[in-house]
Amino acid sequence: MLLRALELTAFRNLADTVLQPGPQLNVLAGDNAQGKTNLLEAIYLLGTLRSFRASKLGELMRWDVEAQGGSARVAGRVDTRGIERKHEVTIQAGKKVARLDGKGVRSPTDYFKWLTTVLFTPDDLGVLRGSPGGRRRLLDRAVFNRTPAYLGEHNDYQRALKSRNAILKDGGPDDMLEIWDFHLARYGARVVARRLAYIAELEPRVAAGYEAITHTGLRARLAYQGLEGLPLEASEADIHAALVAAIGRSRGRDRARQFSSVGPHADDLGLWLDDRDVRLYASQGQTRALALALKIAEIRLLRDVHGSDPILLLDDVSSELDPQRNAHLFDFLDEVACQCFLTTTHPEYVRARLNRKDYRVVNGVIEG
Repeated sequence: MLLRALELTAFRNLADTVLQPGPQLNVLAGDNAQGKTNLLEAIYLLGTLRSFRASKLGELMRWDVEAQGGSARVAGRVDTRGIERKHEVTIQAGKKVARLDGKGVRSPTDYFKWLTTVLFTPDDLGVLRGSPGGRRRLLDRAVFNRTPAYLGEHNDYQRALKSRNAILKDGGPDDMLEIWDFHLARYGARVVARRLAYIAELEPRVAAGYEAITHTGLRARLAYQGLEGLPLEASEADIHAALVAAIGRSRGRDRARQFSSVGPHADDLGLWLDDRDVRLYASQGQTRALALALKIAEIRLLRDVHGSDPILLLDDVSSELDPQRNAHLFDFLDEVACQCFLTTTHPEYVRARLNRKDYRVVNGVIEG
């Protein structure tokens, strides 16, 4: 999977430009607050139709263009297994419109299958020991890359959750609550089933990756923490039955608290090294090695499933890794030969020398 060309118009602080990236490593260097991460965000938006930073679409537009009622645009030519498609996202008046080969997107799944991005930011290094919400987002983003249909399934669940919470907050009648109990269990079972299947696929790759990075003999393990006693191989029907029972048991508590306490929105991704919980016992070095192993495992899984490497976006991660982890990262990039966009304030710290294209980002202008 290669991004052959990238066209930007009125996106964030970036000057309007057309880039022809290199096929492997693209190094975006510059001081802080110059626009390096904005370029990664544009590519991420192109592949996922969402930002990894902005909460409002207007934040993605250059401020003068937004003030005048104009639009921002990101477009790219993507080569996937020898087939070239044009992806395009336009943002105007608080709305975004996606096009594939100049036509409106009817099926998001068809749009997403031609462009997959894996993002690794300094925030990911801390999320393993942070709040459950951060790990859920990390997991959901990875499941979506693996199975694009998951985005719609996850959205169905979020709508059901929002509706059930509204009933609880307003003190609605039991018959209305029962309707949304049904939908919460139905859509929640699909979300949990997708997550469980993904973890089962990913865990052996994470274990292998962690050992390759650290050579400690410690086994990295993943587990889904939600409904008690639910194995990774549980069927969707089993998950649904368990959710129906758990939601029923929580109804009185949920009415008192006015929110839904049971479901995939409250679950967590557990991580262990042997029998020690990473959140409680792992050192900083172990946690960073595990975060790197997770990303490497995700890329390898996507390559095995889809037959091509995703596009990797690294936002100043190399400065957060120690020399050993940094060296392993670049050895891995040489091994998989995936296209990578990497930001840094110190380009000389980027170990790779071959198959590399360097850019300088100054006040939103991309030079190179």
